[in-house]
Amino acid sequence: MNLSSLSSLQWNFIAGGLAIFLFGISLMGDALTNFAGPKMRGYVEKYTSNPIKGVLVGIVITGLIQSSSGTTVIAISFVRAGIMSLEQAIGVTLGANIGTTVTSILIGFNLEYFSYFITLIGVIIFMFSAKRRNKYIGEILIGFGLLFIGLQMMGDSLKELKDIPGFEDVVANMGKKPILGVLIGAILTAMLQSSSAFIGITQSLFASNAIDLGVALALMFGANIGTCITAILASLGGSLSARRTSLFHVLFNVSVSLIFLIFLTPYQALVEILSSAIGASKLMTIAVGHFTFNFIGMVIFLPLIKYVARLLRRLIPGRDSILTDLGNIELDEKLIDTFPAAALDQTKTAIIQESVVALENIKAAKSFLNTKDNKHYETSKEAEAMVNDMDTKIQAYLLNIGQSQTPPEIEMDIQTYLQVQINVERISDLSENLVEYFNEIHESGTGYGDEAIDDLNDIFDLVINNIAKAIEVFETEDIAEHNRLAEDEAALDLMEVKLRKSHYQRLKKGVDMTSMASYVYNDILSTMERIGDHAFNIARITVDPVKTHEGVQIEDEYGEDLY
Repeated sequence: MNLSSLSSLQWNFIAGGLAIFLFGISLMGDALTNFAGPKMRGYVEKYTSNPIKGVLVGIVITGLIQSSSGTTVIAISFVRAGIMSLEQAIGVTLGANIGTTVTSILIGFNLEYFSYFITLIGVIIFMFSAKRRNKYIGEILIGFGLLFIGLQMMGDSLKELKDIPGFEDVVANMGKKPILGVLIGAILTAMLQSSSAFIGITQSLFASNAIDLGVALALMFGANIGTCITAILASLGGSLSARRTSLFHVLFNVSVSLIFLIFLTPYQALVEILSSAIGASKLMTIAVGHFTFNFIGMVIFLPLIKYVARLLRRLIPGRDSILTDLGNIELDEKLIDTFPAAALDQTKTAIIQESVVALENIKAAKSFLNTKDNKHYETSKEAEAMVNDMDTKIQAYLLNIGQSQTPPEIEMDIQTYLQVQINVERISDLSENLVEYFNEIHESGTGYGDEAIDDLNDIFDLVINNIAKAIEVFETEDIAEHNRLAEDEAALDLMEVKLRKSHYQRLKKGVDMTSMASYVYNDILSTMERIGDHAFNIARITVDPVKTHEGVQIEDEYGEDLY
């Protein structure tokens, strides 16, 4: 085929159609995600207790957000946080591969004529609705309509391919050597960064009789391999969990593609039989093939999840971080009514785990200040998300205990634990604030001198010491340790004042420091001091809670109720 002959194609419509198609998928996926709400992550965590449930969740979530990569990212974050096992994440990934076939199935319905009206309805809803959820519905309809409009633009232009001299020879060669089709599909999908887009193009080519079913299926195999590049790129420099999950994605798509390539003839016959049985159009035939490919692959791998996970851990040995072992807290609902004292013990253990995660957050902040390494920034974000998740679970569990028939001493402990974990959550929040301050400074390309850095490290060390002591006091109820912490808290207050004065003296001397870095320096010191206050609150509440008629009430230094 002469490449110059390709100039006869309407590349402007092909490019424009592809852009509209990709934008439609993205818009619909984002709108569905927003419509589903922030509880989506909670549903993923709740309903993935075993790999089979994980598969179902992966199907549903990917069908909603229109992105298998997005679902995989959620699973990866849960694995690293210790909320989900690698085995469960593999199940979610298997489900995500099936869920991603939703786009090709939608295309198979061939709603080109109605797509324009669907888009119009979506625009009207979006423009004239005041409620945010209604606007999301409008965006969903707009994205859905644009998907078909973009595909039609591409399809009309791609139909001309079969009339180009030499194209039939290329197609015939791919028919004889399907591995060539696999390579083409993989390369083009990797370039497009969207398997849905390339499979949509494949559907259009098959529907226009430009290629036969065998070639279309080979291209589809290649698309499934090419889409792995997204996961690979996303995992570069990432956690062990990210790399293991990415590796599984590659192993699954490559191995299943090779199996189907070997048995291409019987597989093609199966697709033809299934398509004929349901009266599928040519567009839907490829969707049937796409679904069958991923479904059979899931059936093959599902019984092998435990062994695959073991293999992945051997291929990529090691562990992510201390956070991985801390995120999975044990809170048995059955104990609330049968043995409330044991339920309370579980809560205390969970709060200690939450406290250690918060401690790791501020340690990450210190490391980020000194190294400027973004891995510490990501660790802080992970720790904060984990603390928030643990905080929600612990509060709900404590309130459930409180609603049961509990003796007065347990009721008192419930009040205390609620206050403690609130302070823990605030320590994590403030630690993340520090990380954001440092990120602003790093991104500005400036920073502090050695003297200022040394001062910040000194106050960091004291704050970290105070948090560690506070955790110990909560765990042991040691009065002597509480008293030592009270002295360290007083020392922290004096250090903050001293460092503020030192900072002022440096500015008077004209030490080179950007206005931005100078501005946030005092904010950093103030944040450190507040973290120290919350740490001392934990110890103080543990040893000597303040009683009121309503229960227990503790105020921080700003007069804010901690309970």
